[in-house]
This record gives sequence, C-alpha cells and structure tokens, in this order.
Amino acid sequence: MSTSLRDTLVRERYLLRFDWAMQDFPKHQTVVRELRTELTAAASEVGMRQAVADLGHPRVLADGYLSELGRPVPRWTTGAVWGGLAVGAVVYLVMAYTFGTLDTLEQLGGGTIEREFLGATAVFASADGGLSAGTTFTWQALVFYALVFTVPFLLGARVWRVWSRPAGARSPRRTATTSAA
Repeated sequence: MSTSLRDTLVRERYLLRFDWAMQDFPKHQTVVRELRTELTAAASEVGMRQAVADLGHPRVLADGYLSELGRPVPRWTTGAVWGGLAVGAVVYLVMAYTFGTLDTLEQLGGGTIEREFLGATAVFASADGGLSAGTTFTWQALVFYALVFTVPFLLGARVWRVWSRPAGARSPRRTATTSAA
C-alpha cells in the first residue's frame, strides 16, 4: 500500500526527531528503519496520524532505548554541528571584516593595507575601480581554526561521557560513621 504525501511527511517528521534523539544509540539507523516499517504497517490499520500519536513523543521513545545502554554516551553528531557552526561564525566574521575593509579603502580613494592575525597576513587593495583581498595562512591560523572547531565539538558531543561507567559499576558512596563516646 502506498502512503499519501501527507502521511509520508508526518511519518518522516516524527522519524527525523526520533533519529536526532537516538544519535547516542549504537546502530540507531537500524532502529529507525524498523520503526519506519512498523509505522507504515500500523498506518494501514489506524492511519498515520494515529500510529504516530500511539508512539508518543519521539524523545520519550528514544529515552526508553537509551536507558538500555545503562550509561550516557557522547553525542558525536551534535558536537560536529556545534563545531561547524563555530567555524561558520568565524568565517562569517572574517568575510564581514574583509568587505568592511575593502569598502573603507574604496571610500578613501584606493590604496593597499596589510594586516596580520595569528601569523596569517591579509592584504587588501583597492585601485582603478578594482578590489582584491588575499591571505597567506600559517600554522598558527590553522591551529586557531582547529581550536575553534574542537572546543565546541568536544562540549557539544559531551565527550566526558566516554569515560562514564555504567550505573551498576559505580562504587557506592562511603559514609563516615562516628561512634558516640
């Protein structure tokens, strides 16, 4: 049985939210594929909206699967998104600075200016109605961009979860008892 476009959109929206919440679960794509098959089968009996509603909120369903792991695990996809957004923000700021500098040079009647940041030299020029900008990168600039990506990546991925132990393996807290004298 083929599903309507509306039913497909309802199903895929739910599965996208579920997939994002399940990114911690090992081999979560298999679970998503099985859920897609089950939703399609259930939709033939009760309709797609009801089949999705019967599953409940996608985050709650994902939490049920994640609780089977016994411990929290890193969220690598979230870390990559955070890192990419951080690098994108820095690139946006560099472009804004470049366009602002070139516009200023043009308004001043032309010329050339050279700036240095983290060992990278940028040369901006405006002459005869033409604008140009060029940059030479050094290892310092590459380290800067690597850090701009890595720090948000590690925080977004919650990398410290790699070293967490399952709930049953944790040692109980020791309490000090004092005896009355």
